[in-house]
Amino acid sequence: MSPPPASAPTLEQRLSDSVLETVAQRIATAPTTLTSAQPPAGPLRPVGRHPQIALTHEQLAALAGTSRETCTKVLRDYADQGLLRLARGRITVLDPERIRDAAG
Repeated sequence: MSPPPASAPTLEQRLSDSVLETVAQRIATAPTTLTSAQPPAGPLRPVGRHPQIALTHEQLAALAGTSRETCTKVLRDYADQGLLRLARGRITVLDPERIRDAAG
């Protein structure tokens, strides 16, 4: 069995994150991690396009180890602050720097 890729969090890292980070930080970590794993904009993608991830609130809640209701509340707070834009099954990161700061 091969070791996980360097970018994939280990079980130990995920467990320590769940203990040491707030729910809001864990929710902010997912878009930060997932958008940083995306390839840079190519010639067919317009410059300045905001990175998007295809996740439902329920999927993101599972990644963050919280309930869907809590995840939705935190995501709405981030959207109200102008960090994210929410759409059905899609999250657009409008301010990558501030969402990274929110992730801790």
